[in-house]
Amino acid sequence: MDKQVLIDELIEQLEQQITTLNSAMEQTVDAATNEETVPEHKYDTLALEASYLAHGQAMRLEEIRRDISTLKAFSLNDFAFDSSISMGALVELEDVNEEHSYYFLLPTAGGAKLANESVVVVTPHSPLGKALKGGVLDDEVSVLIGDQRRVYDIISIC
Repeated sequence: MDKQVLIDELIEQLEQQITTLNSAMEQTVDAATNEETVPEHKYDTLALEASYLAHGQAMRLEEIRRDISTLKAFSLNDFAFDSSISMGALVELEDVNEEHSYYFLLPTAGGAKLANESVVVVTPHSPLGKALKGGVLDDEVSVLIGDQRRVYDIISIC
């Protein structure tokens, strides 16, 4: 898999989220400022709730914009791959059931799914990202997710 193509796909996904969020935010701001939502009594909180929602959407919008900036500035060439996993590594793992999964270690946008959902982005702050960082081929990685321990073998690193 071409990692730059995956990063470009991720940026496109984030840009689509911005478009969707902008549309939702416009509707929320309209709801917060519409004269029909003017409180009729002290327990009528529709406008207040809409303004809280608009604020949260604005914060999420800013976060997505920061993620896009980070990814556009991210250079795969800046990270030399010796034999251990570092930022920018695409890692193939195998679980105890011999099922294979792919993870892309990036500085942001954890949880995003790429390449028809066959690759999951993980950040170094996530439990799996922490466990993978510094790992080498054929290492066993153990991760506690909730109350369940998952064990993986590192099959490939690129």
